[in-house]
Amino acid sequence: MTKTRRLKQLNRFLYHLLLVAVLSCGLITPSAFADNGEVPVDLQIKLILTALTYDKNLETRANGELNIGILYFPESPQSKQEADLFAKTLEGFKDKKISGRSFNGTLLTYADNGELSKKITEQKIDVIYIAQGEKEMIERVLKVTQSGKILSCCGKAEYVSICGVTMAVGLKNKKPKLYLNLSSAKNEGADFSAKLLRVAEIVEKEESEDRINKELN
Repeated sequence: MTKTRRLKQLNRFLYHLLLVAVLSCGLITPSAFADNGEVPVDLQIKLILTALTYDKNLETRANGELNIGILYFPESPQSKQEADLFAKTLEGFKDKKISGRSFNGTLLTYADNGELSKKITEQKIDVIYIAQGEKEMIERVLKVTQSGKILSCCGKAEYVSICGVTMAVGLKNKKPKLYLNLSSAKNEGADFSAKLLRVAEIVEKEESEDRINKELN
């Protein structure tokens, strides 16, 4: 076994320890969370980047460097603010690797699906983080991610259920939790390993908003 391969395996093991520790053991105290009850952006990023290493199709998704699009809806100041914060915080993780790959974050403004598809192609986007938006708008975006096999993620767990986003980091019993929609993951070309599925909350779109809201409280 080569030194490079051993280092990759060690990194995956350490990532797994981090994921299990945070999601299963609740090492982050409730006081660490934002006033709005959402997981802080830096922890969202840690968990999302870690989860990406468990996508068995990552090598076919990202040919070399991984490009993360950060999408916001310009008619919503809150959406722009969330995207800007995510992009700024992501810069602090540029020394990290995702399965040995470096990554970039790029802000994207949503106008329509045609323009979004063009931006994704031009900037070779592999993963897209969706900031706050209306259900109808997010569902439009997901038509693009599914047709282009772009993995979608966000910081609001309810979007996994009511919109069909593949991955989100939210709270359950006041602890950080990774939510996955496996149907959406398949449609976007992702295939997550059993290790990730054991620590994630599996949610399908047809589940009611009431259930996931109950879990978040």
